[in-house]
Amino acid sequence: MKEQLRHRADVIGLNLITLFLGNLGFAQLPSTSIDFLDEFYLNASRPNFSTLSYFAPSATVEVISYDEAGYPRVLSLTPKEYAAQADTLQQVFEVDQQPVVILSRYYGHLATAYLSLYTRLIDKETQDTLRIRSIQAVQLIKQDSWKIVDLVVQNEVGNYPFEQDLWPKELTQAIPLGQGSKNKTVASDPKSSYDPNKIYRPEELDIAPEYPGNEALLTALLDSYGITMEPAEDVTPFTVTIEEDGLAVLAYVGDLSGSQIEQAKSFVGSMLIWYPGVKDEASVRTKLIFYMR
Repeated sequence: MKEQLRHRADVIGLNLITLFLGNLGFAQLPSTSIDFLDEFYLNASRPNFSTLSYFAPSATVEVISYDEAGYPRVLSLTPKEYAAQADTLQQVFEVDQQPVVILSRYYGHLATAYLSLYTRLIDKETQDTLRIRSIQAVQLIKQDSWKIVDLVVQNEVGNYPFEQDLWPKELTQAIPLGQGSKNKTVASDPKSSYDPNKIYRPEELDIAPEYPGNEALLTALLDSYGITMEPAEDVTPFTVTIEEDGLAVLAYVGDLSGSQIEQAKSFVGSMLIWYPGVKDEASVRTKLIFYMR
């Protein structure tokens, strides 16, 4: 199996073995848990990916995002819920996931891995592309075969920059990030005037955030939670921040009741990754206003 842009380390006891994989192919590794993870991320990029077959029945999946104050927000999923999310993503996007660095430790039938992941989400209709990176932590157990028992996903956030060990410049300097077309990278302008710390309103941007897929997907999501984007007398406003990486984060909840806040949390947690707002050819944070009936 041929991979590019791959740097991985496999830790055995106190011995650290570093393998650089390019166009020469995939070397035989001493840990079959590494082979399993490689297969998992490769197949996750293919249609009809059988997600559940890689998880133990009692496994947990957690996705970490952050609010505008920097506090973590954790979305917990069962393997079945995670599989449904993956299936929905595959319907809208071509998904390409490539581990860049994998740090793994294993003993007998147990294994853990900590890795950096480069992901491309290519809209099947427009071919617009969102390129992001994340950190993922995986716990595995070997029964008849390796299974994931815990997966934690954290997309990149400004407060926690990647370390050189997880995103080595010599391997990643040519990897584009942000929003662009399938075959063209959107370059940053060093003279740009945007403020990376500001949360913009859509009307201030060159390109407003866009929900992936057709409009019916967002409309159906809004209707299922009794939420609208049009102000009226009998609705209560709340705001959602679309981060630079496209993740939606519940922000100001205003006069929502306790049950409405829980409903708003569920609504935001059900969103796909947005195409983020763009200012001066850079992805920026954007505030969207929604209204709950």
